[in-house]
Amino acid sequence: MLETLYSGLSDLGKVRASNEDSLGLFPDLHLFLVADGMGGHAAGEVASKMAVEMVKDFFSKDEESGNPPPPIRRLEMAIKSANHKIYETGKQNPALSGMGTTLVSVFLDQETAYIGHVGDSRAYLIRQDEINQITNDHSLVNEYLKRGMMTSEEAEHHPLKHVLSRALGTVPEVEVDLLSLPIKSGDILLLCSDGLTNTVSQKTILHTLLRSGGNVQEACKQLVHQANAHGGIDNITVVILQCINTHQKAE
Repeated sequence: MLETLYSGLSDLGKVRASNEDSLGLFPDLHLFLVADGMGGHAAGEVASKMAVEMVKDFFSKDEESGNPPPPIRRLEMAIKSANHKIYETGKQNPALSGMGTTLVSVFLDQETAYIGHVGDSRAYLIRQDEINQITNDHSLVNEYLKRGMMTSEEAEHHPLKHVLSRALGTVPEVEVDLLSLPIKSGDILLLCSDGLTNTVSQKTILHTLLRSGGNVQEACKQLVHQANAHGGIDNITVVILQCINTHQKAE
């Protein structure tokens, strides 16, 4: 039987005046989320918090009903519901007009991870000393990259790198990318905002997680520290989930 060690950390960084990232750790619901808000004034912060709370509330009500839909459908419905509520709130409140947020989420069901995301916050899988990005960025530059209109080197430093092609709350209906993958003992899942990935390389992220020895709290601190050491140009949010075999833990 697998058990999940988890931790999360969100940091202002060294440049921004406010933290528009939000995270959610809801082990009772087997649900973990990272959101990176956007919008003038405090609108981005509002949008990211709404995304996290509304997905959590959707899952909570499903639990209470006793008859939740299949996991992948459940995640899609929760994210689309959050999108609609954020969009309507922005329409009704001029101060929040145009607000939006990314969202990357993991729902763990026994030995399967269900992942739903919108935007450019990412999920990574670390397995057998290798790291793989398992979400695709919904960004303008990534669309250019997929179409062969620029190289990865050009994309890395493109001035439109931060422009999203898809986000929660900016349109009435949103397409959610969904996937499921089997989880094994020793696997690590990392959810993060682009405040980490724009400053810290995948190689450094991998080495940090492998060196942590299962101390997920310390690994979160180290990743945030590294992003700040490289300028802290954005808010930084990380959530780490490490799956272990309960028999191994007992030994």
